[in-house]
Amino acid sequence: MAFDFAYVIKQSFVILFSDYFIFALAVIYTVASVLFALSISSPISSFITSKGTVISNVSFLVIYMILFMLFSVFLQDITFIRVFNKNKNIKYTLKMAVYRFPVFLATDIITGVIVTLGFIAFIIPGIYLLFKFILAPVSSAVEKKSPLDALRRSWQLTRGNWWVLFAVFLILGIIVSILSLLPYISYFFEFIIIIAYPLSLMQLAPNKKLKKKRTNPA
Repeated sequence: MAFDFAYVIKQSFVILFSDYFIFALAVIYTVASVLFALSISSPISSFITSKGTVISNVSFLVIYMILFMLFSVFLQDITFIRVFNKNKNIKYTLKMAVYRFPVFLATDIITGVIVTLGFIAFIIPGIYLLFKFILAPVSSAVEKKSPLDALRRSWQLTRGNWWVLFAVFLILGIIVSILSLLPYISYFFEFIIIIAYPLSLMQLAPNKKLKKKRTNPA
């Protein structure tokens, strides 16, 4: 099956505005991101009253950042499952998102570490690994694969499709970057990129294999 480049980009926009549940997730993410951006933009000098206060506020900021990152990853998890199982109800989507979240998070972390090491070694290997493992998190969420199996799956699916995926996410990234010229609007449209992940997986993965994975958690 040939990768439908235009379909993934167009459908990412369509789903954002046609699926009320994903639209609501995008709004929630936007509000949370704006609040987070405003909170970390406070001058650090305003926190300085004593050594203990500085340490306390820095610790709070670190915890806040971790919680925000976990929240963002969870929203991605929900979105992947929703796009992939659009005919299922919201209860099913949330149940599966919670059920798969630990594995999804582990896959996301492992992928991030590998890609980061690639960037540290040299920028080009980092970019290469980024798009070789770009489908690993979504595979762990919707295909119910373990972290290592999801990495292998992504490596396999991106064979011969690296440049196509690179082009898709580059174009979407440019669009979001242009929209970021408007304050905070880019947070909402970042969901277009998130939606493109499961759409890309559905374009590349054999349908029969995917259907076999669409079972409820035990």
